[in-house]
Formats: sequence, C-alpha cells, structure tokens
Amino acid sequence: MALLGAMAVTRHHFQMIDESMHGGYLTWRHAFTQEAPQWIFWAIAIPFVYLFVRALAQRHWSRPRVLAAHVTFLTLAMALDSAFRALWYGKGFGEAFGIFGGTSLFIYGAILGGVLAYYYAQRYLEREIEFAGARLRSLQAQLRPHFMFNALNSVAMLVRGGRGAEAVEVIARVSRVLRDSLDDETKAEITLEEEVDLARRYLAIEEVRFADRLDVHVSLTDRAKAARVPRLILQPLVENAVRHGIGAKAAAGRLEIDASTTGQDLVVVVRDDGPGPNGNGGNGVGLKNTRERLRAAYGDAARFTLEHGEQGGAVATMVIPLS
Repeated sequence: MALLGAMAVTRHHFQMIDESMHGGYLTWRHAFTQEAPQWIFWAIAIPFVYLFVRALAQRHWSRPRVLAAHVTFLTLAMALDSAFRALWYGKGFGEAFGIFGGTSLFIYGAILGGVLAYYYAQRYLEREIEFAGARLRSLQAQLRPHFMFNALNSVAMLVRGGRGAEAVEVIARVSRVLRDSLDDETKAEITLEEEVDLARRYLAIEEVRFADRLDVHVSLTDRAKAARVPRLILQPLVENAVRHGIGAKAAAGRLEIDASTTGQDLVVVVRDDGPGPNGNGGNGVGLKNTRERLRAAYGDAARFTLEHGEQGGAVATMVIPLS
C-alpha cells in the first residue's frame, strides 16, 4: 500500500508538470496532500478488512447473509473514507462521497480480493500442515507395534533355543526402550545423534540374540550429529539390516551407520554385509513407512534408496534437507 501511495504521489506530481501548472502545484507537498488521504485510510483499513473476512468465514453463513454483511461493511468503509477525505480537504461529507465514492469502491474491491486470497491460502497451508502432522504421527505410531513384533520374535527364538536367561534380558531391554520412547514421544524431531542413540538401544536388544555375530560401527560427522531428523526415522533401516542382512547369515555380520553433510543435505547411510535386497525394492512395512514419512515431512526435497552394495550386502541411503 505504501508503494502504491508513492506511485500515486509521483504520478500526480508529473501530471502537474505535464499540464504546465505553476507555483504550489509543482511541489511534492501538493502531490502528497492530494493523493495521500486515500492510501493512508485504506492502509489503516487493511487489518480490519482481514479481521472482518476471518470473522465472516468462521460463521458459516448462507451466501445471502454473507453478501449482506459485505455490503454493510463496504458502506461503512466508504462512509468513513469519505468522512476522512472531507476533513482532509475541507469539503462537505456529501461532496466528498460523491467525488471519491467510486474510487473507494474500486480500492476496497482490490483489498478484499487480496485479503480473501491471503486468508484462504493461509487456511490451506494450515490444513496441509495439520494433515502432514497427523500423517507423521500415524506413521510414527505404526513403528512401535512393528518394533514390538520384531522384538517379541527375537524373544520367541531365544526361548525355542533354550536360552531363557537371554530371553529375560531381551524383555528387560525392550521394556527400557519402550519407557524411553514413551518419555520422548512428544518430540517430532530430534538430532541425528539422539536418533542414533535410539537405534543403539534397539541394537542392544539384538546383540543378546546374535551374541558375538553382530558387529556395529557408527561414524557421524560433527555437523551431521547436530542435524535434526524425524524421530525413529532410522529404526526401520536398522531393523531391516539386522533382520534381512545379519539374520540371514550363519557367520558374523557387520552393520554400519554413516552420516555426513553435503551442501544443504544430510546423507545417512545404513549398510550391512548380508545377501542384499531381496528384490521387492524395500517395500516392506518399515521401509515403506520410512519413504512415506520423508515424503510427508520434506516432499521432493528428501530421497530414500535401497540398493546392492558394491562389496555385497544392502545399502540404505536417506538424503534429508538440513534445517
């Protein structure tokens, strides 16, 4: 509005020059006093127009009532504008209304259009954020039963193998993981360092079952450690590497978690030396969940791939924009 006012003042000034006016007509002060009133008034009016539009939208009235409300508000706005101009120019109210009423109607229409566009764009973004948040909470909630299934399956395997004491130890570690998970469940994002700590708690459970067959290595750069990621985003990748990589081998297996930054992205790689992806493209529940969570949180700015490693095994890679 300030820019439009400055343009109107400038146009008026050069119009006076073109019309060969003289004296006080050629001053910037004259141009300002002639053009400024309407822009000052309507600049002040914009917040009130927005509040009016918002209040009207929340009432869910019928179209005739909405139209009547707009006509009433417009009439009041034009009356106030005319009164302001009458005082500014020293004219009568009726004269000011007759001269400037059409201009006020045009300006109000332009402001109303802009305010409506802004309001509904804002509401659309709010709904998208609410939807994305609900979707992320839903996807995160799916991780707990998925984790429990894998953990209880590990307990069952230990019990069937006659390793009762180790089964009890796994149950105790699962209890600690769930307790920590419930304590922090309100956090939508955590640092990668915290996320890796959560993954290590899960791996501590699996270490009981695999004994000395599970060899875990973690390498994080300092900048990667501080990067924020969706909570439990690493869990399905680690579970997949243990279950389909290490668990598919009779010999000891190696699991690596590497993270670094490139430009404006965080790159997290989970690598195992098992038989490699089984051909379904990583469409299991956990990895499909990971893809959907990344898409919901970052759109096309995030990427996830699951590939065969150059030296064998599976390589899961997440690229997440730094925030």
